Amino acid sequence: MASNDFKKLNRQMMIYRIVQTILTGLLIVLAIVFQSKFAALNKPDLFIRSVLFSVVGQLVLIWPVYKLAWRDAGVEIEGSSPKLTKEQLAALRKKRLIGDLWKFCGVAFFAVFIMLMPDAKKAAGVTPVLAITIFSFLLTCLMYFQCFNFSAKKQIKSM
Repeated sequence: MASNDFKKLNRQMMIYRIVQTILTGLLIVLAIVFQSKFAALNKPDLFIRSVLFSVVGQLVLIWPVYKLAWRDAGVEIEGSSPKLTKEQLAALRKKRLIGDLWKFCGVAFFAVFIMLMPDAKKAAGVTPVLAITIFSFLLTCLMYFQCFNFSAKKQIKSM
């Protein structure tokens, strides 16, 4: 019996670690920017509230994001088998497409929400909502990448 080749999956996990590092740096920079904006408005408590609301949002999203990451890791592990039939490859392609569609919908939701938000000069309460949305987006992306790497390692060990 031929064993699975996890070379592609290991590369993908390494890329995800690099992306996580970049997203963490971006999150820190944006936190500093928003903290300075709230300090300029003499409302530093809004920064803490936006961070807390973002964390609550992550608690709501943790289960669906984890399930998506677990499913995507399983698809990648199934795809690493050396002897796959055309039907199996087609089924894996369909699973990948569905997973990519879910990820695209999540990114599109955040992008459209941020793009359609009015200017901060026109509406007074936009800055905290923008901060919550951006923090939630970055934290959701980080959570997906971390869950994918964890799920992939766990599924590889169980084989």
